[in-house]
Amino acid sequence: MVKKPIMVFLHGGGVSSWMWQEQIEKFKEAYDCYTPDLIGHGTRANEKSFSMRESAGEIISWIEQHAQGRIVILIGFSLGAQIAVDVLSREPDIADIAVINSALVRPLPWLYWMVRPILPLTYPLLKKEWFIQLQAEKLGIPSQALGNYTADSKQLQKETLLTMFQENLHYKLPHTFQQAKARILVTVGEKEKGIMKRSAKKITHAHPKAEGFIVPGIGHTFTFEKKELFTDMIKSFIEERALPAELKEI
Repeated sequence: MVKKPIMVFLHGGGVSSWMWQEQIEKFKEAYDCYTPDLIGHGTRANEKSFSMRESAGEIISWIEQHAQGRIVILIGFSLGAQIAVDVLSREPDIADIAVINSALVRPLPWLYWMVRPILPLTYPLLKKEWFIQLQAEKLGIPSQALGNYTADSKQLQKETLLTMFQENLHYKLPHTFQQAKARILVTVGEKEKGIMKRSAKKITHAHPKAEGFIVPGIGHTFTFEKKELFTDMIKSFIEERALPAELKEI
């Protein structure tokens, strides 16, 4: 009996594995789907503070333990996309296909030092229903997932928030990324900030088997706002078919 390919989904910062529920429903028949909660998030909110390196190490260990010669597809969004980049950079043979959605790889240390004093002051807002609702609307989170998003916001620890911002805004593309063996698809929202588009371009140009695309009409919300397009794009890329026509090549 041929075992299914493995599909690993890595969520964004401040949310957890529930963000991939609809994608899992689409892919679970053909793939073994793995959707971990990253360190400091979701079911692991009280475990310890977030660490990019430790998170990547956990994913590498899990894949090495479970792949057993199977095709591995790595899919990351935002913070999870940075971790996916790190996984590919540390272990070039670990995945066959990777989808990198909205990954920041151009460091903004000045922004971190600017917002760091403010974060402890704004942290209490993450526990307020009205603020959570505003953030959910901004991110395009569907109403049926609001309960999960609310729970994640209320459980997020202050130290995790600080560490997450620090690592996110200091992250830069490792020089070993170009050695990854995977075919790589890079996406960024048309309405995202310029630094995100430049990051997507940098990732695309840094790897010989990377293709980069801009998703029209959206910001940092691809996986929530255009779920069908997201799914169609992944299926097409895996099967090496033409990607949906509405995507704009970087």
